[in-house]
Amino acid sequence: MQFLVLYALIALGAILEAEARVRGRLYDEEKDTILELPKLGAIQGKIVETAWTKREVLQFVDVRYAEPPTGQHRFKPPRPIEPWEDVMDATAEKIGCPSVVSMNALQKLDDVLDVEDCLTMTITTPNVTASLPVLVYIHGEYLYEGSNSEAPPHYLLEKDIVLVTPQYRLGPFGFLSTKTDEIPGNAGVLDIFLALQFVKHFIKYFGGDPSRITVAGQVGGAAIAHLLTLSPMVQRGLFSQVIYHSGSAIMPIFLEDNPRKHAQEIAQKADCQMVTVRDLNKCLMELSALELLNAFMEHALEKSDLGIGHTGGIQFTIGGPSGVLPKHPYDLMLESNFSYPAMGGCPKNAGTRVLNEIVENDFEGKIPDDEYNTYDYIDHVIRQVVGTDKTMLLTSFVTHDFFNRQLLENGTFDTLIPRLIDVAGTLNHKLPVLLAMNMNNKHNPENTFLYSFDYAGEFNRYRDMDEETNMQSPFKAGVSLTDEALYLFPYPDHVKRLSPPDMTMAHRMVELWTNFIITGNPLGSYRSGYWPPMTTLYGPYMKIDETLTIGGNYFTEFSATLKDEEQGHSLIREIYYLRNRAHRKVLGQAQRKKQAASQLKKLEVRKSLVKRPNRNKIRF
Repeated sequence: MQFLVLYALIALGAILEAEARVRGRLYDEEKDTILELPKLGAIQGKIVETAWTKREVLQFVDVRYAEPPTGQHRFKPPRPIEPWEDVMDATAEKIGCPSVVSMNALQKLDDVLDVEDCLTMTITTPNVTASLPVLVYIHGEYLYEGSNSEAPPHYLLEKDIVLVTPQYRLGPFGFLSTKTDEIPGNAGVLDIFLALQFVKHFIKYFGGDPSRITVAGQVGGAAIAHLLTLSPMVQRGLFSQVIYHSGSAIMPIFLEDNPRKHAQEIAQKADCQMVTVRDLNKCLMELSALELLNAFMEHALEKSDLGIGHTGGIQFTIGGPSGVLPKHPYDLMLESNFSYPAMGGCPKNAGTRVLNEIVENDFEGKIPDDEYNTYDYIDHVIRQVVGTDKTMLLTSFVTHDFFNRQLLENGTFDTLIPRLIDVAGTLNHKLPVLLAMNMNNKHNPENTFLYSFDYAGEFNRYRDMDEETNMQSPFKAGVSLTDEALYLFPYPDHVKRLSPPDMTMAHRMVELWTNFIITGNPLGSYRSGYWPPMTTLYGPYMKIDETLTIGGNYFTEFSATLKDEEQGHSLIREIYYLRNRAHRKVLGQAQRKKQAASQLKKLEVRKSLVKRPNRNKIRF
């Protein structure tokens, strides 16, 4: 009898332990954090807690998925990771891939470690014995900065999914090209391609289901995700769903027909002596990481007035030996007969980031109304987003659809701000995402979900990353680029302290996104309601705010900032213009005094020749 009681207690303990493991609330730090990957080796992870319920989940930080892309392998396609003997330490972040924002750190590390050895991924799972849906999230920006640390798991892992955040080569390391075998281009895309192959093969050992992999990304990361749905080198079944945050492969700033010219310009900044393409390749291969980044930075600064689309080393290469893009992605879209269940959209004021960069870089923080007219401002936005509008077709579209005659003739920057924000957001983000979703809907009409993120919370991704710069800006950031990510990932650190309304939004966003990842429908069982898939070229779509409402025509989002302005919700920073006008008033008074003094001097000279004038008729 005592034996039976003891046996029952042991069995009950095993059941309770198994249930606790499924909930992710019981791990043995010494045993349960080591995972064996067949034919590769063992890795040591760590236990972390989620943000809201303090659920324990296992995290494997910066797991290698490729051999180091260093030495003769710089710029080349990545090579799969080879088996290792010792237990791989996956408990602490390693250095991110080299980028312009990490140059100061690289200066200290370049002599002690190989800073280009960065092809890793972080995997977080609630249960290594389950078979859960997987999200592979590709960090974004404009393909020259960022890291997987921007996507911590503490919100999304409240739900039963596995989160994978890979790193990939950035800037010239990932996207420079001479269209030769030595520097073929698209290395950063090939990194993600290899990372997905690693996930497909090994994610089951982390508790993930290899048949339910959703690939998501933001801006540049979304463009890579979209490109992978189009590239003929990507086999069907590698992943099953996609989410596009403010980006697609047809964004003009990411496309390059003649990358060799940019490679030559960057090499010249590094004092390379070049006669042949072979000389060019050899010099670029032999530069140190810092030398290459410095040359890239000098090139980017030189091209900044022409817009980011004129900067080399941050675009996809069309054609060439990489095999990623045999032709323009728009042509591949037209030829494609396959699509994925997809979800995509943009924040309401997606253009504020670009317009703020124009104010900072092109205007150096000063509004040149005395020198510029409306067409000049339009030209600056188009050049920043697309490049030179040689045919003037884009300028014609913008002037006709966004501006009236009065503004075209007499507009000043403060009166143009809402429209310029909308032009930048539409050309750079909303239109490319809508076109990608349209083509997806053509082949998958029941499973294409479009959204506009309209919630203006306490935090803003760019305002809170650079408060000083923003306070000097003539307009507020609004609901700006990547703001939806604030409610999916607690990044940067201070954003973790959410107000009650923002916390409600974070719960809503996690529910919507994980519903799509798990069920293929963003509403799933979320309360009551319906998120209709796209059925036309322009909708329907979901407006995500304090409440969820269905919009019928996404084209209206192209002028969302202007509509808010007309309804009394302005992004114009009045205090900036009060100061600016006061400053210009002082300058104007000084100028008028100078002009008056000059005129008076001339009058004195003419005193003996002309009759003394009536001073009441002199206009200063």
